[in-house]
Amino acid sequence: MKKRESRDAKVIHFFPNSYFYFERGIAAFREEKIKEAIEYLERAHELEPREPVVMCQLAICYTEVGQFHKSNQFLRYILENLDESMVYCYYFIANNFAYMKDFRRALQYAKRYQELDPTGEYKEEAEDLIQLLLEETPIGVALENNFAKAEQEFYQYKRELNRYLAEEDSASACQVLEKVIDEKPNFWPAYNQLAMLYFEDLREEEGLKVLYRLLDRSPGNLLGLADLFEYHYFKANREEAEKLYGELKKVVPILTHHKERLAVLHAMMADYTQAENLFVDIVDLEVTDRPRFYYYRAKTAFYLGQEENAKEYWQQFLNCDVYEREAFPFSRKGEMAHEASQILTELCAKDELDHFIGVYALSISSVRAELLLFNPLFEMSNWNYLEHLVFTDFEYLPEGILERNSKTLIQIWRKLEEEALPLAAKNLSFYKESLAAIFRLSEAEVTLDEEQLQGISAYLLVHFGGKQVSEATQICGAQPLELPFL
Repeated sequence: MKKRESRDAKVIHFFPNSYFYFERGIAAFREEKIKEAIEYLERAHELEPREPVVMCQLAICYTEVGQFHKSNQFLRYILENLDESMVYCYYFIANNFAYMKDFRRALQYAKRYQELDPTGEYKEEAEDLIQLLLEETPIGVALENNFAKAEQEFYQYKRELNRYLAEEDSASACQVLEKVIDEKPNFWPAYNQLAMLYFEDLREEEGLKVLYRLLDRSPGNLLGLADLFEYHYFKANREEAEKLYGELKKVVPILTHHKERLAVLHAMMADYTQAENLFVDIVDLEVTDRPRFYYYRAKTAFYLGQEENAKEYWQQFLNCDVYEREAFPFSRKGEMAHEASQILTELCAKDELDHFIGVYALSISSVRAELLLFNPLFEMSNWNYLEHLVFTDFEYLPEGILERNSKTLIQIWRKLEEEALPLAAKNLSFYKESLAAIFRLSEAEVTLDEEQLQGISAYLLVHFGGKQVSEATQICGAQPLELPFL
């Protein structure tokens, strides 16, 4: 009878869940069996990979065995992706940086924890850590007693300044910054911000004066040199920009916001290896200008052959919600429409034909975002009506002969660009001469027939593109059409 009961009894299988392994991990941790605790907690993490409490405890264990970088990876992931309310993770991150003797970052994260949770569970520990950092390292003293002190003194102006900026009252914002500089002449960030506001208002001379004043008072000021470099870069003053870049690329930055700024400058100058070396050392929580950071991170990754990473960074750039385009833009083609510096040269040219071609190049450019968003000097008030039509792809098309002919020419350019003459420096004469020809035809009141696009294209290739009639006919699929007055 007993055998039958035993044979018929149900066998209940025990499947441990995440909570089971978590409890075992905590017990092992309390008994100071850290390696055993890590094994249990890693298993709990496998079962519930998005449970922040498990990840946090695992990070603490990694700290105990000296894996500080790995610990910080978990802690940052919690704050950035799972639960930003777990602010005590900032204290743990600070602790890890202190162990790694990165006192600047340790101080930064400890202060952040204090600001976010001044009466928190680790209040006393954070205070002790900060005091220790200030006593043990001159870097900590400099950060806390010099820059941070100036930052606190500047804070009273910030509310007023931000209000004016929100209201787009740049004149009043400039007055606030001018007052700060008068009262605190060694608070360098005020100079940078004032110069940028002047540039955005197209008050270029005043912006330059502020930067030169900054560099006169603080020779070698990195951010001042960076701002001056960007001014000359976007003004297409290549010689001046390259000279400044020669100075900047010798700098080995220590502060994170300096690394971020220099990484962007390296990417602007197509020195992608240098840019990547700095980008990889910047964590998401420390980024100050997210749109610019992710844009140039995407561009850098693409040109280093990391296309999947580039697309991820591009999506993060789009998530900043500052740009409307969604298609991944970058191209390895070495053509003018993909080279920011070449487009800037054309846009800054005084010649009417060059400027028109610059507008066209910008309208089809893969680097359009950086030229529109990150150029404080960008403005369209000096563009003529026709250039506005080109930039908007002739969204509004009046019946004028010049507008109609220009639209036809743009169609021709786009077709030839794909098949025969890409928009590049070596082909620039074709674009200029064909544009001049269209202007002459329009002045003579000759309207181009869009139905004869192939013949017109062949004519332009023969007369301005250096092609033989047979070659132009083969490319365009039609004999050159003779055009009057040319």
